[in-house]
Amino acid sequence: MELDSLKDIWKDQDKGMDRYPESNNEILSMLGKKSKSPVAKIRRNLLWELVSIVVVYAVFVAYYAFSKNGQFWEIAVLLGMVGVGFVFYYYHKDKLLKSMQRVDAEVKSNLQTQLHTLEKYVRFYFLAGTLLTPILYYITGLVTLYKKTPHHYSNEALGTRVQPMLNAVQDHQYFTEFMVGGAVVTVLIYFANKWYINKLYGQHINHLKDLLKQMDEI
Repeated sequence: MELDSLKDIWKDQDKGMDRYPESNNEILSMLGKKSKSPVAKIRRNLLWELVSIVVVYAVFVAYYAFSKNGQFWEIAVLLGMVGVGFVFYYYHKDKLLKSMQRVDAEVKSNLQTQLHTLEKYVRFYFLAGTLLTPILYYITGLVTLYKKTPHHYSNEALGTRVQPMLNAVQDHQYFTEFMVGGAVVTVLIYFANKWYINKLYGQHINHLKDLLKQMDEI
């Protein structure tokens, strides 16, 4: 296909016009494009998100690790583990997306399977992000409330300290507001995460599905 014709197709798609490629080779060529294909856009969004996650988590880990002589080191360790998990997830997701940009017969035969796997990655990311936010909120808050509440049983055995620790947290003046705030955060993060993931990935995955449908029709 001529380069100018391919550009016209992409311009028409960006404008929402009903113009479609005329062969599977044209569709595969689109998927392999470095700038405008749905896969390329997902990879670009993934890179920006990875950079943002690394910066944000690094700042918070450093803050909890070094502020007040490392009083909240447990939170720093927890956030560090979550951050490493996200980086591991991003690596494998980008590896999948990179394989989807190969414009050969193998991609054509396996694109449906790869797209299904990509949807699983995105679904997992949505669930993990929605659940991890309130979990981190509660754990961080409980540790902070406990350590800021005066107590006098630091030398007691661990088994005899659990109930006093819970009592110290529950007796804190901000405990009720803290618990209600966690519920509100959970609801808000669900809808925000849903919109965010659709903006970054969902609309481009739907575009890929449309291209696959066109390939079947052709």
